[in-house]
Amino acid sequence: MHSSKKNNANPRPGVVTAIRAQVRQSQSVSIDIDGEFAIGVSLDTLAHEGIFVGQHLDQQHVERLVASDNYDHAKQSALRLLEIRPRSLRELTDRLRQKAYDTTTITAVCARLTEAGLIDDHAFATYLVEQRLRTASRGSGAIARDLYKHGIPRDAISTISQQHDIGASDADHALLHARKLANRLRGLDKATYTRRLSGVLLRRGYPMSAVRAAVQTCWAERSDDAPPHYTEPEDR
Repeated sequence: MHSSKKNNANPRPGVVTAIRAQVRQSQSVSIDIDGEFAIGVSLDTLAHEGIFVGQHLDQQHVERLVASDNYDHAKQSALRLLEIRPRSLRELTDRLRQKAYDTTTITAVCARLTEAGLIDDHAFATYLVEQRLRTASRGSGAIARDLYKHGIPRDAISTISQQHDIGASDADHALLHARKLANRLRGLDKATYTRRLSGVLLRRGYPMSAVRAAVQTCWAERSDDAPPHYTEPEDR
């Protein structure tokens, strides 16, 4: 559990002998039990648990204090991630798991944030689709794979794809991307040119029909007077 690592060991039951502000973390305090440092907790946890000097904490209370502090830290971590951009439930769960929070804490945090409307898979999927379409960086196949990777169910992906008609721009985007790469393939014979350019476009999620049309157009547009030149196109 995250707080266990931070505090080195779970505190033992006893009497709270001091509550001290932490120098480096203004929103946290250190709690001493029986004259020794026991645990560092946030001010929110301190207030929620009603901890005060002279209070006797039994084992059950100590465990609840640790769990409450874990929850508070996990929630703050989740909120910081959500401030950057929307996240799917699966992505946020995975990120919190990477930070070593326990499953019970992660489930509780995600349930609270979902209830508050801060985790919304449909809104996240809409954001991701619009972002991908705006940058024209991926074809419809790659967009669908991105959604699935982030935990969006296949039926929801199908619905969102239809709502945004994400395949409608495949042909235009494939040609745009192919033209950016075409100059790097000068000097190649048609078969090699076709194989290499098609491979890059297919890996970016464009359907075969769009790839075939883009490659044929670029081959027809090539300059026969251009000097031989070849650089392996980057598949970013």
